[in-house]
Amino acid sequence: MERYNDFAVEDFVWDDFFRQWTLAPTPETDAVWENWIDANPEMLEKVEQAKAMVLSLRLHEPQIDDLEISQVVKQTVGRITRDYADGQPVRKMPVFSIPWLQFAASVAFIVLLGWTVYIMLIKPDETKGISTRETTKTTTTSNTKSLQEKHNNTNKTIVLTLSDGSQIRLAPQGRIRYPEKFDGARREVFLEGEAFFEIAKDSRHPFLVYANGLVTKVLGTSFLIKAYGNSGEVTVEVKTGRVSVFAQSDPQAAEKMSDKELQGVVLTPNQKIIYARDEVKMVKTLVEKPEMVVAKAEIPQFDFEDTPASDVFATIEKAYGIEILYDAQLLKDCPLTARLDSQTLHEKLSIICKAVESSYEIIDGQIVIHSRGCKN
Repeated sequence: MERYNDFAVEDFVWDDFFRQWTLAPTPETDAVWENWIDANPEMLEKVEQAKAMVLSLRLHEPQIDDLEISQVVKQTVGRITRDYADGQPVRKMPVFSIPWLQFAASVAFIVLLGWTVYIMLIKPDETKGISTRETTKTTTTSNTKSLQEKHNNTNKTIVLTLSDGSQIRLAPQGRIRYPEKFDGARREVFLEGEAFFEIAKDSRHPFLVYANGLVTKVLGTSFLIKAYGNSGEVTVEVKTGRVSVFAQSDPQAAEKMSDKELQGVVLTPNQKIIYARDEVKMVKTLVEKPEMVVAKAEIPQFDFEDTPASDVFATIEKAYGIEILYDAQLLKDCPLTARLDSQTLHEKLSIICKAVESSYEIIDGQIVIHSRGCKN
């Protein structure tokens, strides 16, 4: 839960785990969030505002015209700015009050406006003919930077090494454009198709991959991108390190590209994002087959004998680098005896949950354990 410590109100609003708790709370998620708020009381104001926004966004109200939406946005931003400048807290408003509904409509309008600007100003690349073999050609961008263009029309993955030492494994039918030499503040490439990236670490020069409307930003890590032109989805899967992703249509995209820190939706090992292009929607989850991220010498034996379930989950969390949310107090009295060396992560979780009368689900790239304790 530490990642929520620096969240702004809007970050909570679009966070899947926060929305799930707000719209469909359970005793387990209530406990998790209440414990976090107790530990971070300064975030209570933001949490309450975000919950009100999430609930108000569910409502179906008559459409508001563009002029009125524009006025509401200006009034809302101006009022919040004035309140904080005067040292006054933002006034809490009932969930179902009209200003909240207008603000919800304004959020939708801003997203729509950003998408329209993207369509108008960032023209998709024209489709270029692909030969019957792997080819390389040079193109020039609008700012006169020369780009190498590599097509892989073979039936095998090809390996490309960039000027900074980064490697790209380009799948069949993939196409990628990149500069012969990186000489700007950012290292940028453009992908169509599927590729696995192993990026040389350089915190001063972020590496950005543009793929079908989604931007993937890293400082040095390895990850897989699938961005086929005929697909309505783009997926990013992280193997090592941390990756941030955001839509090119994001109103703050330029700021996120320029900042040397990771912004947007941040992914860690074994997490992936599914970006629905038509809906401009992102779903954060786990890769199909999570792998252990600890060094080989540190891999645990997963041989448990009368071990509290809370300790078992802590062991798995560390081995796979995936956050597991559970009530440690409730599960400490649920002993487990099992050997789980050869099972996949999902098989391990299923066996453990069945043994200690629990269940699990994947929410926002995290594993959430639901339990009422053990009867025996």
